[in-house]
Amino acid sequence: MALYCVISPGGSPGATTTALGLALTWPGSVLLAECDPAGRRVLPGFMANRMNESAGPGLLGLAMAADTRANSPVPLEEYVVPITDDDRVELLHGLRDPRHGSLLKHLWHGLAAAAVARDGDVIADLGRVGGSDTPTELLRAAHAVVMVLKPTLQQVDAARPRLEALEELLGDRAPVGLCLIADGSYGPAEVERVLGVPVLRELPYAPSEARVLSDGARRRVTFRTSMLMQSLGSLGRKIKSTAAMRSDAVPALEGAAL
Repeated sequence: MALYCVISPGGSPGATTTALGLALTWPGSVLLAECDPAGRRVLPGFMANRMNESAGPGLLGLAMAADTRANSPVPLEEYVVPITDDDRVELLHGLRDPRHGSLLKHLWHGLAAAAVARDGDVIADLGRVGGSDTPTELLRAAHAVVMVLKPTLQQVDAARPRLEALEELLGDRAPVGLCLIADGSYGPAEVERVLGVPVLRELPYAPSEARVLSDGARRRVTFRTSMLMQSLGSLGRKIKSTAAMRSDAVPALEGAAL
């Protein structure tokens, strides 16, 4: 179906926490793929006390299988595990040891193809982008890309060159939007003006609820109905509608050019 990439400018803005929250509130079945070469976060965090079965080798195992199968389609479904009891949300957990990042380079093209062909959406957490290990093949295949950042001078400054590089890579291929964590000095309008990229949603700064997602902290009774989770659900719907609008517009633009 569709591939959505979540990225960050660096500085731990909460991209993985946001990606996980998106998956848990996503309108439909979804796979969360941890594709950050810097290492995994979900398995030792949110899933630490929630696994009912072996997590398997995850992304690294998939890379090894793809290496042995040469140009064959990557066997993605063999390496995912459920996050929720109803199997609506699944996980492809990432690297434990970032020293293995070099083993993933040959995987990205096949994983991108498998994600787009999958029966269900895929949210890929790519972590910090801009370095030589950025999974550019996943970005090129994405239906939308969302950068998560805090509206601070440091993060806005770091975001600018990465967004410029992303524009060069994608062109008009997919929409790019921002998700702000409301823990900084600037508002959405100021960030939009400086970076020239629309803010899709501003998430509330909610450390207690965020720790459930990032560290596997005990949930409060009101967790599912909290402002953070409701905002994440709204963000997911906005991402899907933004990607759908772009997809509907492309044929019209191409027809006009002819």
